[in-house]
Amino acid sequence: MGSKEIAVVFDTNSYRNFVRGMSSDEVLEVIGDLKRVESKKNICPFGITIVGLEMLANLCEGDLGFNFKDCLNGLIAMSNHCYDEKDNEPRIVSPPYLNLTRSFFNMVPKNYEDGVKNIAGVIHDFKIDYKKALEHHEKTSTFLKIKNYFDKEELQFSTEIIKLIDSAKTEVRTKYPRIDSRQFRIKLLDFFVNGPYEPLIAIAIIYEIAHSLQIQLQKIETLDMAKSMHQEFPLSVGFYKWISYKIIEGNIDMQSKTSKEKRWNWLWDYQVTFLINNHTIDNKDVILVTSDKDIIEMLDSFGYKNKVLTLTEYLDYIK
Repeated sequence: MGSKEIAVVFDTNSYRNFVRGMSSDEVLEVIGDLKRVESKKNICPFGITIVGLEMLANLCEGDLGFNFKDCLNGLIAMSNHCYDEKDNEPRIVSPPYLNLTRSFFNMVPKNYEDGVKNIAGVIHDFKIDYKKALEHHEKTSTFLKIKNYFDKEELQFSTEIIKLIDSAKTEVRTKYPRIDSRQFRIKLLDFFVNGPYEPLIAIAIIYEIAHSLQIQLQKIETLDMAKSMHQEFPLSVGFYKWISYKIIEGNIDMQSKTSKEKRWNWLWDYQVTFLINNHTIDNKDVILVTSDKDIIEMLDSFGYKNKVLTLTEYLDYIK
């Protein structure tokens, strides 16, 4: 990482694993030590909205839940790690949707922005007083509402990725109507890598964003924006290509119990990896701390291996 200023972001499991098995006082102590070391090395921690949401959703299990303690500790860690003492506020980066609306439509939907600010506020509550935060947000059903939101979004994501793959299958079938099933699979995988799959995904994303903003685009505008998005935020499209390839290559059933438990959360991996591109955060190069094998494999395939470290690698570096 050299002597450049670095913006570091932790994924959910990095926070949970960093403070696993600790008391709340121990969490505060190690996070304080971590921030002091990071400051000396020009490293500035930023929080990702979805990381906080993932841990908040798990708190609906109650204190006897399997993930409850680790997620509570993870939230205490995140809320303190990403707190800007100078500006006296949480340091939380915008989610992909706001990045795209701002970049391509020069708009920031107020209701969406307010929702992000509210989540940042909930995360911040765990810095002020985690016991009061737990009590208050349990009474107001905050954790359950977030869990229900997760379930809804994951179902929609699994449906959308199947539709994308089906559209690719139709394209290949139209072009090669008489090939056998083995050759069809080969052609389909090739379509993901070398065909117009990525441009089609980019167009679909731009169209959906414009629709959500109630904006009607001319065809040429849509194409130009899709091309620009693909260049500026390569993983906004590349992530879907990578997932589609993996599903067909591994003959994965996205409606299976295993997929619902493990693969539907690819949606949240997308939110994390979106930050990894040639852009900076506050003029700082971005480093993602994660041990997720899928994320590491995907970032490596897109040439971003130098922007990701496992938690062990990161702690070794700052020591």
